[in-house]
Amino acid sequence: MNITRRHFLKHQAQTAATQASEFGTMQNLGAYEQQLLQLNNDLARLKQIQSTTNKISLKQELIQQHLAYVDGILAARPKVQDLVVTTMLVWCIDIANYSKALEIAAYVLEGNLALPDRFERTPCTFVTEEIANAFLKQLRTEQVVDIQILNQLENLVNNAELPTDVRDMPDEVRAKLYLALGKANLALITDESEQDAVYAALAKKYLEQALVLDDKCRGRQDLTQATKLVEQLQPAVPTSTDDAAAS
Repeated sequence: MNITRRHFLKHQAQTAATQASEFGTMQNLGAYEQQLLQLNNDLARLKQIQSTTNKISLKQELIQQHLAYVDGILAARPKVQDLVVTTMLVWCIDIANYSKALEIAAYVLEGNLALPDRFERTPCTFVTEEIANAFLKQLRTEQVVDIQILNQLENLVNNAELPTDVRDMPDEVRAKLYLALGKANLALITDESEQDAVYAALAKKYLEQALVLDDKCRGRQDLTQATKLVEQLQPAVPTSTDDAAAS
């Protein structure tokens, strides 16, 4: 999609969103109905594919036809139900564009929007579990992960400005996020950085939180490792004998 077309779609969506704020719905607004038609065509194409890998590949291509619209909605923030926006949240997670997913998720939670009907989980539960699972899978194979994504996710789901019911999720799901954060901080320890002690302390904190929420989350060995590292890396405290010798 060229820049001119993208700018037009974003502006069109932003205008529709402003109208939606007044009327309380995106229904019967030209920009939304047009984008929804495009989405339905794309979903029909995806249904013809059985391979998950191939579906992800196609989504990476198709999503470019929708992001300009989404950006227009995010700019206006009408906080009304929008099937295109919530579907793009799902697609962004599917294609591992977690930064954009969190940007959309912040709006979805702010507006208390629902995911498409086929999803039983709430948006907060879905986003947390899907991203945490993806990062835990990467960490198991010792892949380098972007811990900032996990930090942003933690800040989002713990945002006190959002209603408690919007942020509610099963303890086991929140435990996965803390487990991923604990493991990710452990992975940052190099034995060569002054930040190692900070990473170890953070890992210990998150792993303890994970186990409190779900004692079957498989974080005990990591917690043992983190606890040992905290003890090893903490600054040496001078004893009274050392003080006397120094004087």
